[in-house]
Amino acid sequence: MALWMGPRPFSCDKPERSRTLSLFYPVVFKGVTVMSHKIPDVLSFQRGTIITDGLMSSIILNKNGENKTVPVKVIRHGIRGANSYPKGDNVSNIQRTETAKTHPESIGLSVIFSFKTIPAGSLMFGCSDPTFRSITDGFIDRFFVRGVPEFDEVCHRYARNILNGRWLWRNRILGETQVTASVGDKKYLSNGSRLRDFDVYTEDEQGLARAIATGLLSSDNASPAIKVEGRVLFGFTGEVEVFPSQNMVGNKPDGFARSLYKVDMISRRDLISIMGSANKNEASAGDFAADMIDMGRAALRDQKIGNAIRTIDTWYLDFSGTPIPVEPNGASLDANTVFRKGNQNASALLSNMDEMHPETTFNPGAAFLIAILIRGGVFSEKK
Repeated sequence: MALWMGPRPFSCDKPERSRTLSLFYPVVFKGVTVMSHKIPDVLSFQRGTIITDGLMSSIILNKNGENKTVPVKVIRHGIRGANSYPKGDNVSNIQRTETAKTHPESIGLSVIFSFKTIPAGSLMFGCSDPTFRSITDGFIDRFFVRGVPEFDEVCHRYARNILNGRWLWRNRILGETQVTASVGDKKYLSNGSRLRDFDVYTEDEQGLARAIATGLLSSDNASPAIKVEGRVLFGFTGEVEVFPSQNMVGNKPDGFARSLYKVDMISRRDLISIMGSANKNEASAGDFAADMIDMGRAALRDQKIGNAIRTIDTWYLDFSGTPIPVEPNGASLDANTVFRKGNQNASALLSNMDEMHPETTFNPGAAFLIAILIRGGVFSEKK
């Protein structure tokens, strides 16, 4: 695979481009001067994927030996642990926390979400420069096409990250993972899907990639809906702690450990009533009432699922075997670093996309730009 070192040199034999030369400025890529279009002061793309929260359920066997599912609940409760940094002789660490566990008779965990894409022609949300809008439309017309290797590869990588269950995150370690993606009556299975690389796609991954491409290439928002279910089979029966998304809580009250994401949650009024019931009765009544509270149904947040699905970027210069999420500057929370700097970040590549055209060699920069446009975001630059 050829390493993309930047766009081809600016050619003065293109009159349509020379007429807008005042909108360009020179940039040096690896010693070669090319003409780069300035990012407008208003430029934004809407997210090209629509993803629901991943609802978590326990898988249990009924009396007939058939599988059925019941929602996994988030429970708020108290714990007494050991203080890692005790003050004096007090080593107790009394906390109130939230936990999600499967049904006592569960044999596994089920997580279900839905996924679809929007037409590529609708990705641009705002642009203050008509010339740049035209350049972006041209890039989409050239690269969002079946058979263009960069476009096909992005769709295949999305399909692999759906079927390999990367989006289950920490829950994958709990047992054997099985993923099914349904498009109408057609089912695509995870058999043979790999987690560590993007190469040699299975027939199911190729079929799912075609469904993803169909949505991006549609012109009437008739994108096929993809229903995805991931199952983690424990290999035994029992109550197992599972891992929904966590909520970021600022200024947590003393003694509160963590908050988990949930849907269909208890109303704020009811929660306040339970937690404050000590004021209505003797001092211990409130603590007793708040000992175990059903907070709602456990779920993986749509943003967390989307982040896993778009973890396809292996095209950055210092790639060492670990894909990172598609981000404008290649930011990775796992590595706590930024991998795309200088002429490798999204702004630099966007400013040069007029120079990119499908060729016989694979263009990693174009593939990254396709994924960035699907990701969406604000890329405005000040005048």
